[in-house]
Amino acid sequence: MAPPASPLHRHQSSLEGILDFSSQPPLDPSHRDCAKRRFDQIINHFEEDEGSRAGRDKYDRVKLVSLTYEHSTNETSKDRLLAAFLAFAGLPIATNEEINFDDLNRRDEL
Repeated sequence: MAPPASPLHRHQSSLEGILDFSSQPPLDPSHRDCAKRRFDQIINHFEEDEGSRAGRDKYDRVKLVSLTYEHSTNETSKDRLLAAFLAFAGLPIATNEEINFDDLNRRDEL
């Protein structure tokens, strides 16, 4: 039988105790620039797309991710968010390659 759920996590205001990104080193400046450019490219693309779907979702997922980055308290937090976001999206950090949003498979993955 599984132990009961811990009440600590139910009302936790951040995922810091649940997700551990502390083992990731901070990004060097060139990787940070590449990661931020790719992050912005994705956010901007889907913000435009969200405008045509206004009112369909209960919350704006793109704005949630964007504001999470903007309100990160320091560069280390921003680096970790960029690294986690791009890893989740299956995109390398250190590249100047443009993201092809015309590729429907890639678009659906994002």
